[in-house]
Amino acid sequence: MTNRPARPTWWQLAVVVAAAVAAIVFVVRVATGVLADGAGTGDPADFYGALAREATDATTWTVMVVGALVAAVVTAVATLLTRRR
Repeated sequence: MTNRPARPTWWQLAVVVAAAVAAIVFVVRVATGVLADGAGTGDPADFYGALAREATDATTWTVMVVGALVAAVVTAVATLLTRRR
């Protein structure tokens, strides 16, 4: 036995990276949508309406899922190719 800590498996790393990318994509997509859609109009309710529109928009969720899937695949392939057995 060795005293060095165990590295995560390739699938654990892929899941963590996919979740992180999904969170980042969601925040960026909603923020840019709110800024483009309803911020700065002078009506305080516009911000919450724009936030609701962006959070329920199918494009937001599609972009988030596709980004997470691409991140998971790229991470899995890169991890499997770079790790020594």
